[in-house]
Amino acid sequence: MNTNIEALKSAGLSEREALTYLDLQQYGENQTGKICERTKIQSSQIYTILNSLSEKGLVSFKIINNVKVFRASYPDSLLALFEEKEKQIEREKKHLLDFISKLKVKPIELSKLSDFKYYSGIRGIKSLYTEIINSWKSGDEYYIASAPLESFKNIEGFLLDVVHKKRVQDKVKLKIIINKNSEKWGHVRAKMPLTEVRYLDISTRTEYGVLNDYFFLVTYGKQPYGLLIKDENFAQTYKVFFELLWNQAKK
Repeated sequence: MNTNIEALKSAGLSEREALTYLDLQQYGENQTGKICERTKIQSSQIYTILNSLSEKGLVSFKIINNVKVFRASYPDSLLALFEEKEKQIEREKKHLLDFISKLKVKPIELSKLSDFKYYSGIRGIKSLYTEIINSWKSGDEYYIASAPLESFKNIEGFLLDVVHKKRVQDKVKLKIIINKNSEKWGHVRAKMPLTEVRYLDISTRTEYGVLNDYFFLVTYGKQPYGLLIKDENFAQTYKVFFELLWNQAKK
């Protein structure tokens, strides 16, 4: 029963609407009293539920001796309802994308503080990387230093399916220094186009990256978090540090 209810909820029904619809499908035409008795739905609420199902095209009724008798429509009606829900989701998605495009237009008078962003949790770190991959241009090169074991364990799927997939498509080069204990993930990256991998015999939970004027730090542990800074001085300084580490690292 729970599986059936969840399937109906995916089509846009509430739990009580799903219970009522399934009851009518199972027992056929019925008056409200019987429906309430079997579903344990209060009589004061049943007409609201039935009216809602009727508006969705899932329930009809007839009058016998001045009493309404309800019955469920053919199950095919559910498909039409689900397709309408899909259309509604597409409309809402378009509205959201339009809204996002407007948010991207930043006022000229933005404070310098807006160049510093803090991200919390795994979702936050994914958002940080999403901002990075949306800022690069074809032919750019970016750098990752001391990539730790935890990063591969926590977001490897996202890194492969989103970050590196887009990076290769956009023809963006990567130099990455990986901690020695994560060598097997380094071999995966070494097979990627536009990618150079080296290893350092260190163990850290923090990595840093540089892309153009962006500098970012990501630390992993019980409560992962990241910091993204758009500042040319930070970026150029840590690029120099990266080159020092790169020359010490092993292929």
